[in-house]
Order: sequence, then structure tokens, then C-alpha cells
Amino acid sequence: MDDQQRDERPEIPQAWDTVRRVREPIAWALLALTAIIVLVSACQLFDLAGAKIPVGSPAAVHAVHVAGPAPAPGQVGPSSAPGPVGPSPVPVSAFALRASAVAPQFIDAAVQAMPVLAVVLVAFCGGLTERARQVIQTAAVVLAAAFVLGLISLEGAADSHTRPGTWFFLEVPGLAITATALIFTGAVMWSRPFRMLAPGLQDFGDDGEDFEDEPGFGEHD
Repeated sequence: MDDQQRDERPEIPQAWDTVRRVREPIAWALLALTAIIVLVSACQLFDLAGAKIPVGSPAAVHAVHVAGPAPAPGQVGPSSAPGPVGPSPVPVSAFALRASAVAPQFIDAAVQAMPVLAVVLVAFCGGLTERARQVIQTAAVVLAAAFVLGLISLEGAADSHTRPGTWFFLEVPGLAITATALIFTGAVMWSRPFRMLAPGLQDFGDDGEDFEDEPGFGEHD
């Protein structure tokens, strides 16, 4: 029995080594999914590449704002007094309507979480991977694009006059979460281990190494 247990013990680190090797492919897959969501949403926002999103026509939204309250029964007829004046017409562009519809896609929980998870996988789960720097830089670019496009969409949604104020109260914190994820990614990218890396000159090996645990890392004679 003891001999059998000794034979089985090496399988545990071997299994962990296998998991460590697939961290980077999983991270790239997460970033690819996030990039696809952001890219398709951007095409819908700017009406590019045939990416359409169902929205109402500008004329229909314009009519909703033009319509005033119905006149009282006693005020019907040419000699009746003029009824109360409704709100003035508000022009609404097609871009504003698209922005109102697509804004939540840029601050979706998946768009915020997947790049952060990719960073955690390549930087904190068993040391740095071979291309950890490239993964983290890509995550920063994707999050920055999502933040900028989300900000543009929220501004466009405000111009559409189709969203109540409470909607913005709930959506703006989502944009702040995206900014927080971007700040976290930037902090990791500019941390000491990554600043000391020269792209293309290090050989991390298959499993990656934790440079913070190495004695003399970053020290020069």
C-alpha cells in the first residue's frame, strides 16, 4: 500500500503543471471573446459592416415628444380656446437611438470580468506565463476600448431623450467598474516584474516562473 501511494504522489504536481500550461490559451480565448463583443457592439453603434440593432425610427421618437395632452371635450371646435402647448419638438438622430440601445453591451459584466480573469491567470496563478506581458497589454487595450465606446454610447443615449434619469443612475456605475478593471490591469502591467521585462529577450520556459520569488531579480552589478 505504501509503495502504491508513493507512486501516485508525483501525479499531483504533474496535473498542476498541465493546468499551468493551459492558462495562457484560456486567457487568450477570454480576450478574444471580449474583443468580439466590443467589436460587434462598435459596429452596431456606428452602423458598420452590416451590423444592425433594432431601434425605433427617429421620426417615431420625435412624434412622441411632439404630442401634447389631449384637449378637453369642451375645447373642441374652431371657436374654442387654444389648448395647452405641449413640449417643443426635440430632434433625435439615428446615432443617438443606436447609442441608447447598444450602451449596456459595452459595460456588460462579461466584458468587464473576462479581461481581468485573463490577467489573473497569466500573472497570479503559478507565476508569469511566457507571453504574460502581451496578454496584459491586450487586456488593457480591450478594456480601454470598451470604456471609451461605453462613454460615447452613454452620451449618445442622453441625446436620444428615450431613457429616464434612473437608467443613467444604474448604467454609469457600470462604466466606473470598467474603469476600475482598466486601472487594475494597468497597475499589473506597470508593476516591478513587468517593468523589468524586456520583450523578446526572456525565456520563461513551459511553466513560467515567479520573478518576485527569485533572489536578485532586477538587480544589476
